Amino acid sequence: MRGASEGSRDRLTVQTLRLMAHIGVTEEERGSRQRLEVDVDLFADLEAAGRSGDLARTIDYRQVADGLRTLLEGRPWHLVEAAARAALDLIFERFPQVSGASVRVRKFVLPETAHVEVEMERRR
Repeated sequence: MRGASEGSRDRLTVQTLRLMAHIGVTEEERGSRQRLEVDVDLFADLEAAGRSGDLARTIDYRQVADGLRTLLEGRPWHLVEAAARAALDLIFERFPQVSGASVRVRKFVLPETAHVEVEMERRR
């Protein structure tokens, strides 16, 4: 049986985290909170957590969601790209077991368009 450490692609996903942030290039755009949605895929060895059922041996997705919400709602952002990069930085700083992450940030700003989205993926 192959172990998780042998190139596994274990993934924990938080999908469609909804939040309200001051974001935009102009002061007028940043003047009121706008809806954002965030998806994160976190890659880590989840084998021990899967076998033990022990929260201490995995990534606490509530801490991920709460950390992202606090970060993104806590200050104004000029660019969606900057918000996505900061989210990646937070993930790698707070969750050392994460070997790679993908973050997607959606902003609902253009008329007759579902949304704009930035996706960034990084590995340690």
